[in-house]
Amino acid sequence: MPKPYAGPPPILVGYDASDDAVRALEYAARIAAATKTMLHLVYVADDTVVSSPWGVVFDAAAVQATARKLLAEAAATAHSLGAAKKRIRIKVAIGTPVGVLTQLSQNCSMVVVGRRAHTSRNRPFSGSTSVGLAGAVRCPLVVVADVPTQEDAPIGVALDADGPGALALEWALSNPLFAGRPVKVVSVCRAPQSRIFWLNVSQDQVDAAIESAEAHQAAQVEQVVARHSELSEITTEVRYGSPVDELASFSETVSVLVIEADVRFPTYSVGSVARGLMTFANCPVILVK
Repeated sequence: MPKPYAGPPPILVGYDASDDAVRALEYAARIAAATKTMLHLVYVADDTVVSSPWGVVFDAAAVQATARKLLAEAAATAHSLGAAKKRIRIKVAIGTPVGVLTQLSQNCSMVVVGRRAHTSRNRPFSGSTSVGLAGAVRCPLVVVADVPTQEDAPIGVALDADGPGALALEWALSNPLFAGRPVKVVSVCRAPQSRIFWLNVSQDQVDAAIESAEAHQAAQVEQVVARHSELSEITTEVRYGSPVDELASFSETVSVLVIEADVRFPTYSVGSVARGLMTFANCPVILVK
Protein backbone atom coordinates (compact mmCIF):
# COMPACT_ATOMS: atom_id res chain seq x y z
CA MET A 1 0.00 0.00 0.00
CA PRO A 2 1.47 3.40 -0.95
CA LYS A 3 2.27 5.80 1.85
CA PRO A 4 -0.15 8.74 2.26
CA TYR A 5 1.03 12.06 0.92
CA ALA A 6 2.46 14.22 3.70
CA GLY A 7 3.86 17.18 1.77
CA PRO A 8 2.59 20.71 1.13
CA PRO A 9 -0.95 21.24 -0.22
CA PRO A 10 -1.25 20.12 -3.84
CA ILE A 11 -1.12 22.28 -6.95
CA LEU A 12 -4.39 22.15 -8.89
CA VAL A 13 -4.54 22.38 -12.69
CA GLY A 14 -7.74 22.44 -14.70
CA TYR A 15 -6.83 20.52 -17.85
CA ASP A 16 -8.71 20.13 -21.15
CA ALA A 17 -5.78 19.65 -23.57
CA SER A 18 -6.15 23.16 -25.00
CA ASP A 19 -3.03 25.22 -25.66
CA ASP A 20 -3.81 27.29 -22.56
CA ALA A 21 -4.15 24.17 -20.42
CA VAL A 22 -0.87 22.77 -21.73
CA ARG A 23 0.96 25.95 -20.72
CA ALA A 24 -0.62 25.76 -17.26
CA LEU A 25 0.35 22.10 -16.96
CA GLU A 26 3.98 22.74 -17.91
CA TYR A 27 4.28 25.65 -15.47
CA ALA A 28 2.66 23.72 -12.61
CA ALA A 29 4.70 20.57 -13.30
CA ARG A 30 7.98 22.48 -12.97
CA ILE A 31 6.87 23.97 -9.66
CA ALA A 32 5.72 20.56 -8.41
CA ALA A 33 9.05 19.02 -9.39
CA ALA A 34 11.07 21.78 -7.69
CA THR A 35 9.05 21.68 -4.46
CA LYS A 36 8.14 17.96 -4.42
CA THR A 37 4.49 18.93 -4.26
CA MET A 38 1.49 16.85 -5.26
CA LEU A 39 0.11 17.77 -8.69
CA HIS A 40 -3.66 17.40 -9.07
CA LEU A 41 -4.87 17.37 -12.69
CA VAL A 42 -8.62 17.76 -13.16
CA TYR A 43 -10.71 17.53 -16.31
CA VAL A 44 -14.12 19.16 -15.85
CA ALA A 45 -16.81 17.88 -18.19
CA ASP A 46 -19.30 20.74 -18.38
CA ASP A 47 -22.64 19.46 -17.08
CA THR A 48 -24.51 21.71 -19.53
CA VAL A 49 -23.01 19.60 -22.32
CA VAL A 50 -23.14 16.16 -20.71
CA SER A 51 -26.78 16.60 -19.67
CA SER A 52 -27.68 17.74 -23.21
CA PRO A 53 -30.23 20.52 -22.50
CA TRP A 54 -30.54 21.19 -26.24
CA GLY A 55 -31.53 17.63 -27.07
CA VAL A 56 -28.07 16.60 -28.34
CA VAL A 57 -27.18 13.11 -27.15
CA PHE A 58 -23.76 12.64 -25.53
CA ASP A 59 -22.45 9.39 -24.13
CA ALA A 60 -21.30 10.37 -20.62
CA ALA A 61 -19.18 7.21 -20.35
CA ALA A 62 -17.40 8.04 -23.62
CA VAL A 63 -16.79 11.63 -22.48
CA GLN A 64 -15.22 10.41 -19.24
CA ALA A 65 -13.13 7.79 -21.03
CA THR A 66 -11.75 10.42 -23.37
CA ALA A 67 -11.10 12.72 -20.43
CA ARG A 68 -9.15 10.02 -18.57
CA LYS A 69 -7.04 9.40 -21.68
CA LEU A 70 -6.21 13.11 -21.95
CA LEU A 71 -5.34 13.25 -18.26
CA ALA A 72 -3.08 10.20 -18.58
CA GLU A 73 -1.21 11.96 -21.39
CA ALA A 74 -1.00 15.11 -19.26
CA ALA A 75 0.40 13.10 -16.34
CA ALA A 76 3.07 11.66 -18.63
CA THR A 77 4.00 15.17 -19.74
CA ALA A 78 4.23 16.34 -16.13
CA HIS A 79 6.45 13.38 -15.29
CA SER A 80 8.75 14.20 -18.22
CA LEU A 81 9.15 17.68 -16.72
CA GLY A 82 10.32 16.26 -13.39
CA ALA A 83 7.14 15.65 -11.39
CA ALA A 84 7.27 12.28 -9.65
CA LYS A 85 4.63 9.78 -10.78
CA LYS A 86 3.67 9.08 -7.16
CA ARG A 87 2.84 12.77 -6.72
CA ILE A 88 0.50 13.08 -9.70
CA ARG A 89 -3.24 12.55 -9.29
CA ILE A 90 -5.90 12.77 -12.00
CA LYS A 91 -9.64 13.31 -11.68
CA VAL A 92 -12.61 13.62 -14.02
CA ALA A 93 -15.43 15.76 -12.63
CA ILE A 94 -18.87 16.80 -13.90
CA GLY A 95 -19.97 20.38 -13.37
CA THR A 96 -18.88 23.88 -14.33
CA PRO A 97 -15.12 24.54 -14.45
CA VAL A 98 -15.35 27.48 -12.06
CA GLY A 99 -17.55 25.62 -9.60
CA VAL A 100 -15.53 22.40 -9.54
CA LEU A 101 -12.10 24.04 -9.39
CA THR A 102 -13.26 26.47 -6.71
CA GLN A 103 -14.50 23.60 -4.54
CA LEU A 104 -11.27 21.65 -4.98
CA SER A 105 -9.13 24.73 -4.33
CA GLN A 106 -10.01 24.70 -0.62
CA ASN A 107 -7.25 22.19 0.05
CA CYS A 108 -4.67 23.39 -2.49
CA SER A 109 -1.61 25.65 -2.41
CA MET A 110 -2.45 27.22 -5.78
CA VAL A 111 -4.62 26.85 -8.87
CA VAL A 112 -2.85 27.22 -12.23
CA VAL A 113 -4.68 28.15 -15.43
CA GLY A 114 -3.60 29.29 -18.87
CA ARG A 115 -4.48 32.74 -20.10
CA ARG A 116 -7.24 32.34 -22.65
CA ALA A 117 -7.21 35.87 -24.08
CA HIS A 118 -9.84 36.29 -26.79
CA THR A 119 -9.92 39.19 -29.20
CA SER A 120 -12.90 41.31 -30.22
CA ARG A 121 -11.60 43.35 -33.15
CA ASN A 122 -8.48 44.91 -31.61
CA ARG A 123 -9.50 44.50 -27.97
CA PRO A 124 -8.35 41.35 -26.15
CA PHE A 125 -10.01 40.16 -22.96
CA SER A 126 -9.56 37.24 -20.57
CA GLY A 127 -11.70 34.12 -20.70
CA SER A 128 -14.65 33.72 -18.36
CA THR A 129 -13.16 30.74 -16.50
CA SER A 130 -9.99 32.53 -15.37
CA VAL A 131 -11.96 35.67 -14.45
CA GLY A 132 -14.50 33.60 -12.49
CA LEU A 133 -11.76 31.69 -10.68
CA ALA A 134 -9.94 34.92 -9.79
CA GLY A 135 -12.77 35.96 -7.51
CA ALA A 136 -13.85 32.54 -6.29
CA VAL A 137 -10.86 30.27 -5.59
CA ARG A 138 -9.81 29.71 -1.98
CA CYS A 139 -6.06 29.86 -2.67
CA PRO A 140 -3.70 31.85 -4.92
CA LEU A 141 -4.51 31.75 -8.63
CA VAL A 142 -1.69 31.63 -11.20
CA VAL A 143 -2.53 32.83 -14.72
CA VAL A 144 0.13 31.72 -17.22
CA ALA A 145 0.54 33.82 -20.35
CA ASP A 146 1.61 32.67 -23.80
CA VAL A 147 4.66 34.95 -23.88
CA PRO A 148 8.40 34.35 -23.31
CA THR A 149 9.22 34.65 -19.61
CA GLN A 150 12.53 35.57 -17.98
CA GLU A 151 12.63 32.67 -15.54
CA ASP A 152 15.78 33.96 -13.81
CA ALA A 153 14.44 37.50 -13.40
CA PRO A 154 13.39 38.85 -9.98
CA ILE A 155 10.02 38.21 -8.37
CA GLY A 156 7.71 41.16 -8.98
CA VAL A 157 5.26 42.38 -6.34
CA ALA A 158 2.68 45.12 -6.86
CA LEU A 159 1.60 47.19 -3.87
CA ASP A 160 -1.38 49.52 -4.14
CA ALA A 161 -0.18 53.09 -3.68
CA ASP A 162 -3.62 54.13 -2.40
CA GLY A 163 -4.55 51.20 -0.18
CA PRO A 164 -3.73 47.69 1.03
CA GLY A 165 -1.47 45.28 -0.79
CA ALA A 166 1.02 44.01 1.77
CA LEU A 167 -0.53 40.55 1.48
CA ALA A 168 1.11 40.08 -1.92
CA LEU A 169 4.56 40.88 -0.52
CA GLU A 170 3.95 38.70 2.55
CA TRP A 171 3.04 35.76 0.33
CA ALA A 172 6.05 36.24 -1.94
CA LEU A 173 8.54 36.47 0.94
CA SER A 174 7.11 33.45 2.77
CA ASN A 175 6.91 31.21 -0.30
CA PRO A 176 9.77 28.67 -0.24
CA LEU A 177 9.65 28.52 -4.03
CA PHE A 178 11.03 32.08 -4.14
CA ALA A 179 13.62 31.67 -1.35
CA GLY A 180 16.81 33.51 -2.19
CA ARG A 181 15.33 35.23 -5.25
CA PRO A 182 15.57 39.03 -5.52
CA VAL A 183 12.26 40.86 -5.21
CA LYS A 184 11.18 44.01 -7.03
CA VAL A 185 8.32 45.96 -5.45
CA VAL A 186 6.39 48.47 -7.51
CA SER A 187 3.57 50.90 -6.75
CA VAL A 188 1.72 53.03 -9.29
CA CYS A 189 0.30 56.50 -8.68
CA ARG A 190 -2.93 56.52 -10.60
CA ALA A 191 -3.06 59.34 -13.14
CA PRO A 192 -6.40 61.19 -13.47
CA GLN A 193 -8.64 59.40 -15.96
CA SER A 194 -10.15 62.55 -17.47
CA ARG A 195 -8.04 64.23 -20.13
CA ILE A 196 -9.31 67.64 -18.96
CA PHE A 197 -8.04 67.04 -15.42
CA TRP A 198 -4.83 65.47 -16.73
CA LEU A 199 -4.00 68.71 -18.54
CA ASN A 200 -4.37 70.60 -15.27
CA VAL A 201 -1.99 68.40 -13.26
CA SER A 202 1.27 70.22 -12.65
CA GLN A 203 4.66 68.55 -12.31
CA ASP A 204 4.73 69.62 -8.67
CA GLN A 205 1.48 67.72 -8.07
CA VAL A 206 2.87 64.66 -9.81
CA ASP A 207 6.04 64.82 -7.71
CA ALA A 208 3.98 65.21 -4.53
CA ALA A 209 1.84 62.18 -5.44
CA ILE A 210 4.94 60.08 -6.10
CA GLU A 211 6.52 61.20 -2.83
CA SER A 212 3.35 60.23 -0.92
CA ALA A 213 3.25 56.84 -2.66
CA GLU A 214 6.90 56.23 -1.82
CA ALA A 215 6.22 56.89 1.85
CA HIS A 216 3.21 54.57 1.87
CA GLN A 217 5.15 51.88 0.04
CA ALA A 218 8.12 52.14 2.39
CA ALA A 219 5.83 51.74 5.40
CA GLN A 220 4.21 48.65 3.89
CA VAL A 221 7.53 47.04 3.00
CA GLU A 222 9.04 47.78 6.42
CA GLN A 223 6.02 46.23 8.16
CA VAL A 224 6.26 43.01 6.17
CA VAL A 225 10.05 42.73 6.26
CA ALA A 226 10.00 42.94 10.05
CA ARG A 227 8.27 39.54 10.14
CA HIS A 228 10.98 37.79 8.13
CA SER A 229 14.42 37.02 9.54
CA GLU A 230 15.97 35.82 6.26
CA LEU A 231 15.37 38.04 3.27
CA SER A 232 16.46 38.30 -0.31
CA GLU A 233 17.46 41.55 -1.95
CA ILE A 234 14.44 43.88 -2.17
CA THR A 235 14.31 46.89 -4.47
CA THR A 236 11.42 49.34 -4.75
CA GLU A 237 10.09 51.80 -7.28
CA VAL A 238 7.07 54.04 -7.79
CA ARG A 239 5.56 54.82 -11.19
CA TYR A 240 2.97 57.36 -12.29
CA GLY A 241 0.25 56.67 -14.84
CA SER A 242 -2.32 54.01 -15.67
CA PRO A 243 -1.91 51.05 -13.24
CA VAL A 244 -2.62 48.44 -15.93
CA ASP A 245 -0.23 50.03 -18.45
CA GLU A 246 2.55 50.59 -15.93
CA LEU A 247 2.27 47.15 -14.32
CA ALA A 248 2.13 45.45 -17.72
CA SER A 249 5.33 47.27 -18.64
CA PHE A 250 6.87 46.33 -15.27
CA SER A 251 5.96 42.69 -15.87
CA GLU A 252 8.47 42.57 -18.73
CA THR A 253 11.29 42.84 -16.16
CA VAL A 254 10.23 40.07 -13.72
CA SER A 255 9.65 36.31 -13.79
CA VAL A 256 6.24 36.50 -12.10
CA LEU A 257 4.03 39.32 -10.86
CA VAL A 258 2.29 38.86 -7.51
CA ILE A 259 -0.71 41.09 -6.81
CA GLU A 260 -3.38 41.19 -4.14
CA ALA A 261 -6.78 40.44 -5.66
CA ASP A 262 -9.40 43.04 -4.80
CA VAL A 263 -12.51 40.87 -4.62
CA ARG A 264 -15.75 42.82 -4.94
CA PHE A 265 -18.80 41.64 -2.99
CA PRO A 266 -21.47 40.41 -3.55
CA THR A 267 -20.45 39.43 -7.10
CA TYR A 268 -17.05 37.97 -6.09
CA SER A 269 -15.45 39.69 -9.07
CA VAL A 270 -11.95 41.14 -9.10
CA GLY A 271 -11.10 44.73 -9.87
CA SER A 272 -10.20 46.19 -13.24
CA VAL A 273 -6.46 46.23 -12.57
CA ALA A 274 -6.34 42.49 -11.84
CA ARG A 275 -8.46 41.74 -14.89
CA GLY A 276 -6.28 43.97 -17.04
CA LEU A 277 -3.11 42.22 -15.92
CA MET A 278 -4.65 38.79 -16.46
CA THR A 279 -4.94 39.86 -20.11
CA PHE A 280 -1.91 42.07 -20.74
CA ALA A 281 0.87 40.99 -18.36
CA ASN A 282 4.07 39.72 -19.97
CA CYS A 283 4.72 37.07 -17.31
CA PRO A 284 2.64 34.74 -15.11
CA VAL A 285 0.37 36.66 -12.73
CA ILE A 286 -0.28 35.34 -9.21
CA LEU A 287 -3.39 36.68 -7.49
CA VAL A 288 -3.43 36.27 -3.71
CA LYS A 289 -6.15 37.22 -1.26
